[in-house]
Amino acid sequence: MSKRSIVALGTTVAGVDVSKARLDVVLWPQGESFALGNDASGWRALRKRLRAAGVKRLGLEASGGYERGVVEAVRDDGLEVVLLRPLQVRAFARFRGQRAKTDRIDAALIAECAAQAEERAHERPRECKEAADLLTLYEQTAGDLARLRNRLERFRDGELAALLTEPIAYLKAFRQTLLIRLRRLVRTHDQLAHRVALLQSIPGVGFLNAISLAARVPELGGMTRQQAAALLGLAPFNHDSGNWQGARHIAGGRARPRRLLYMAAVAAARCDPSMIAFYQRLIGKGKPHNVAIVAVMRKLVAAANAVIKRDTPWIPTS
Repeated sequence: MSKRSIVALGTTVAGVDVSKARLDVVLWPQGESFALGNDASGWRALRKRLRAAGVKRLGLEASGGYERGVVEAVRDDGLEVVLLRPLQVRAFARFRGQRAKTDRIDAALIAECAAQAEERAHERPRECKEAADLLTLYEQTAGDLARLRNRLERFRDGELAALLTEPIAYLKAFRQTLLIRLRRLVRTHDQLAHRVALLQSIPGVGFLNAISLAARVPELGGMTRQQAAALLGLAPFNHDSGNWQGARHIAGGRARPRRLLYMAAVAAARCDPSMIAFYQRLIGKGKPHNVAIVAVMRKLVAAANAVIKRDTPWIPTS
């Protein structure tokens, strides 16, 4: 359903402001509002209310995972689900001059913003969601482990150092357990395993990067290389005015897969001959290290998009 049909035909759109325990719902353009619990009973009641109101599109704001139950509950009702980023909703509020903020006001903004959206949210397969959750926990555990190791280096007291080694050992074992579960999950889902294998054929892209791209960027293979770069926040934006031309900067995009991709780019710039040459060429032109690495990241994203689109492993360039 296009943006024009949603707005011009007056189709009812529901906006849902999601919190841990509650759903605030506003129907657009009628303005009817109601609140439900963010639990199985509330989800069933929401489905019933939306069907009765003839809602065709549902807008939600990403809320740290609290929105997942709602999305799962309405998935089979034929609703067009639009998952908005908080930045989009806040920008829409500023455009409207809306300063007041309540859950109901937010739900109304989400509904109107979703009515203007041109595309529906990409539905990720269940195994991709499971893999993304496991990978996030793995990354969080690795972060906790790094912080504890940094603390250990500061202590010379043997007793305190010994106390810190225990949680460090536990986190190392837990991290390994998560990695094993990730590999097991990939093995038990043929399509996911196939995408991961294709992505791992790209120089510099290891298992964690491959599963990150496969699970967190399921749109790969169905877009242009420019769109793929923009989706991960790697597309440089112009900053010009009149005769003045400012430096280009990247912004936005999906931070978690981008952070892992940075490590892949560093590896590729050291081990892949074509990437080494590309990186050195940029450095030779006076580009800073980080700018050159971001350019390598864009090439890796383009390669990832290409192997998924072609459904063939990466072919090294001579």
